[in-house]
Amino acid sequence: MEDISTHIRGVNAVLIRKWLSERFGQDTLDKICSKISPQACAMLREPDPNEWYPVSLTKEAYEAIDLELGATYPEALHDFGNYEVEQSVKGFLSFLAKFLTVQQLFKRAKAFWKSFNRGGGIETDPVVEEAGRKKSTVYILGSRIGQAGCKVLEGYIELLIAQTGVHDVKVVKKKCVNKGDTVCSWEVSWK
Repeated sequence: MEDISTHIRGVNAVLIRKWLSERFGQDTLDKICSKISPQACAMLREPDPNEWYPVSLTKEAYEAIDLELGATYPEALHDFGNYEVEQSVKGFLSFLAKFLTVQQLFKRAKAFWKSFNRGGGIETDPVVEEAGRKKSTVYILGSRIGQAGCKVLEGYIELLIAQTGVHDVKVVKKKCVNKGDTVCSWEVSWK
């Protein structure tokens, strides 16, 4: 049986609310809440960072954000993925991240995933060098976060890798469970 991601730690909902409020204002949060279930709206309006919320509620929120903002700001969810990293890696942690290599970051990825997700997982291929760039593939297993959630993951992966001090990070979606593949994967490369 496949290991499916069933719950996401509430800190994600806290950051969604904070990002929406800071970047787009309370009116946008209200519009998004009008497009989602009462449970998903409650998660956004009063998020508990220690709670574990069903993935389906976060998926609803991401889809509503994409619907509300996507036409005028297609990179909104990618931006949120970047924002999550910015908020998570601050101060001393930001300083320490610069001493990690991408390979060391990848070694810690499974433990990091388990801190914020129940079920599912993350895997990476070994890092190789090709045409002056280092590259690997990042796989997200058992995710049911939807295509909108994949945009968030792409932004998250991009900035998290950049936090190690590498440059010119590129993240390209290769496979997606929402398009019939068995995993979501991104080819990542950097200098």
